Amino acid sequence: MVIGLSYHAAPASVLERYWISKDRLSEALVRLADAEAVEEVVVLATCSRTEFWLWANDPALAANSVSRLLSAEYGLKLCDWEHFYRLLDDDALLHIFRVAAGLDSTAVGEPEISAQLNSAWEQARTAGSTGRFLDAVVRKALALSERVRSETAIDDPKKHDRGKVIRPNAGERRGATAAERLLAAEAHGFRSELLAEQVVPTVVGLRHRLDEFCRQELDSFREECGPFSKDQDEILQAVTSRLTQRIAGSLVRELKEPPEKVERLFHLETPELALAGTRLKEEQRRSWLEQPQRPQIEDFVARAEQQVKR
Repeated sequence: MVIGLSYHAAPASVLERYWISKDRLSEALVRLADAEAVEEVVVLATCSRTEFWLWANDPALAANSVSRLLSAEYGLKLCDWEHFYRLLDDDALLHIFRVAAGLDSTAVGEPEISAQLNSAWEQARTAGSTGRFLDAVVRKALALSERVRSETAIDDPKKHDRGKVIRPNAGERRGATAAERLLAAEAHGFRSELLAEQVVPTVVGLRHRLDEFCRQELDSFREECGPFSKDQDEILQAVTSRLTQRIAGSLVRELKEPPEKVERLFHLETPELALAGTRLKEEQRRSWLEQPQRPQIEDFVARAEQQVKR
């Protein structure tokens, strides 16, 4: 997520008021890294923009954390907050890539922004506010910046005049268009890579919950319908293991969706909630025990499959 303001939408007086000097940047990074919903943060502060690049588990809460910092340190007013923009997901990545490549600068293609971004990144690493996700984003942004300058015609060092908005000529406009297409394609593909990395802990959590679910169901079945012979018990364990593997494998293939959807679906953050829907109600238990014959292994398999469909 990106929260910031720039020369595009904010007057110079607002830009100046919320510019974060280098000696105050470290403190801001540390405070934001400990703030609610913020997992990683990089702050880019230049003469034409102040931006907070965030990896957040809840964008709304993270935005509140940024506004609280600005209110406490810079006296943020509601009328000024309206000048700030908030970008998410692909839009945020594309914006970061455009900024790094100089496409969002006062002089399109300016090389100075790369040095400024490197400096901001170094400060974030020194403050301990960035990690594997934002490190990967900044590293990718800087690499794309080099590609844009080498593969397009947007960068002419002679045309840069700091502080002035310089209109590109026809050749530069064509180069900028090619650069925009390149960055848009890279932003979409790179976000998929980031989500794939984020899915790993989700898959691990999901497998643990499935193992726990099947273990509890197996223990419950043994208590209600046992005892079983050694051979029968081994078959039950084998069936349980196969069910777990099939369910986990099927769900992992569905994890192309954003991982937070899976977390909400299975309540991975709370084991009790994850298991709440798997236990039989007391009425069902009584009905089960009142049956004239004990269910066999086939009944256990059908019961487990019914739980999966739910």
